[in-house]
Amino acid sequence: FHMMTAVLGLGVIMPWLYRLIQRNPLFWLLQFLFQTQTRVYLLIYWTFLAASACGVVFYQNAKRSSESKKHQASTITRKYFHFIVVATYVPGLIYDRQLLYIAAVLCLAVFIFLEYIRYFRIKPFGQTLRHLLSLFLDERDSGPLILTHIYLLLGMSLPVWLFPRSCAPKGTLSGAGALVPYSGVLAVGVGDTIASVFGSTMGEIKWPGTKKTFEGTATAIFAQIIAVALILIFDSSVNLNSSYAWILASVSLVSLLEAYTTQIDNLLLPLYLQIMFMT
Repeated sequence: FHMMTAVLGLGVIMPWLYRLIQRNPLFWLLQFLFQTQTRVYLLIYWTFLAASACGVVFYQNAKRSSESKKHQASTITRKYFHFIVVATYVPGLIYDRQLLYIAAVLCLAVFIFLEYIRYFRIKPFGQTLRHLLSLFLDERDSGPLILTHIYLLLGMSLPVWLFPRSCAPKGTLSGAGALVPYSGVLAVGVGDTIASVFGSTMGEIKWPGTKKTFEGTATAIFAQIIAVALILIFDSSVNLNSSYAWILASVSLVSLLEAYTTQIDNLLLPLYLQIMFMT
């Protein structure tokens, strides 16, 4: 496996990238990452967040070892990663969307690579990854693959990848469309997280035919409105042009969809909200 990975990376991917950009891709990547001081600060900050996420994993596994082997991470614990992802994406969207674009692609490649190692128990880290990540399984990971973290990354990144103007110079977006790059942050990072946390802890009135609560949905709508207000304050490139009613309707509909959908909400909600903002 390790030999074939080296052959694929050095013998296929590297020459292909070299032909695309007409430069050594590693040198280009290093120059791109350290091109500005802002990018260096963002990389240091993201490294700290990645270390924090790893710390949560190790801490929860330590609790499982000391308490019970059947201990599983709660919904609130799993939502820690949603908060970390929001803290990752928001500064990138505000200060350097091109860097966020590239970093998200590389992170997706790393996630898929690690899941391959975990599934096939490839030494030396395969069995360790299987043990560490089994704590965070939920009903959507009932099969042999653990894809929740990949779905979360895709949900946050697809609005950035699918909307070409997200990497355009600031000031080119207006109206509700200016919030399109933030669709994943609002729908999954803020709305879905707040709905799960408040719904599981304080929710009492359930929507008909679901386990989701009215309190969770209402809190999610309110949290997304607050998030939009904060985006307006900190991101000067966003100009809503008085489209506040449509934004309120969009976040309300996506919150209702979160309450009733049985699909993979980490993927569905950002795309639905993106379509609403682009309408």
